[in-house]
Amino acid sequence: MIIDSHAHYAYPRFDAEIPYLCETDGKWDVRRAGREQLIKEMRESNIVGFIEPSIGFDAIPAQLETVKMHSEYMWAALGVHPTRCFSTAWANRKRVAEMAERENIIAIGETGLDYHYSRKEQHRLRQIMWFIYQIRLADRLRLPLVLHIRMADRDALRILRMNKKRLHGGVVHCFGGDSALAKQYETLGFAVGIGGKLLSDNEQGRALSDTVRNAPLSTLLVETDAPYVIPETRDIPCAGNQRKKLCNSSFILPAVIRRIAELRGEPCEAVEKAIYENTVRVFGLKDTVENGND
Repeated sequence: MIIDSHAHYAYPRFDAEIPYLCETDGKWDVRRAGREQLIKEMRESNIVGFIEPSIGFDAIPAQLETVKMHSEYMWAALGVHPTRCFSTAWANRKRVAEMAERENIIAIGETGLDYHYSRKEQHRLRQIMWFIYQIRLADRLRLPLVLHIRMADRDALRILRMNKKRLHGGVVHCFGGDSALAKQYETLGFAVGIGGKLLSDNEQGRALSDTVRNAPLSTLLVETDAPYVIPETRDIPCAGNQRKKLCNSSFILPAVIRRIAELRGEPCEAVEKAIYENTVRVFGLKDTVENGND
């Protein structure tokens, strides 16, 4: 059984039929479907659910509505993404807190720091304000965090350490660092989300392979960030201009898990079971998953 710990199927891109990446009999394949058909196909597979984090504040209502429509299969994390902080009024933090308290939310996020834009476009102070606020909100609700940290690990780790007593675990989403960096998050109680980057034919894929080999299995989750983070590999049967329209999907996760097992020299079935149990533990999904599978 597989849980996608991070995907965005409420994203408007899935409103229409789109090409999406999947793995079929050990080979990459491209299929077409809209949101409802795609979720139906996932439910008929070994994927037993996925976590849908917030991105922009204005998109939260659509996110929550989609989760309610599939409440036995989708779980919501709620928050304001660091790259959306500059366009989100600070006064809206109260509305975020109200929704987090009222709705069936399992985590706060995505939240964190993203410094990949030019310095003048980063709005670092605004990001830091929202990050600290959401850490404290998660503490008040005793919820884990879904962290989005990009080119900002030093500042993010400093803030997390300053708030160590307020942390209730969570995951560093779309992790792409080395094993030393993973260890620093692990000591703060965070798992690392492993996705398509691990399958990429590039330097980052090789660095992440080292992390997967050395990290405790108990700290690994799998994710897609669908429709984003398609593996950068030459094996996808799709021309360059077509790849721009291609969406990621949870159907790549068997390949991710198989690669994790290969790197660790462990049976694939045992790795899949451990990662499933890690996800249930990190997000407190035990009762929800059991009820959904009755």
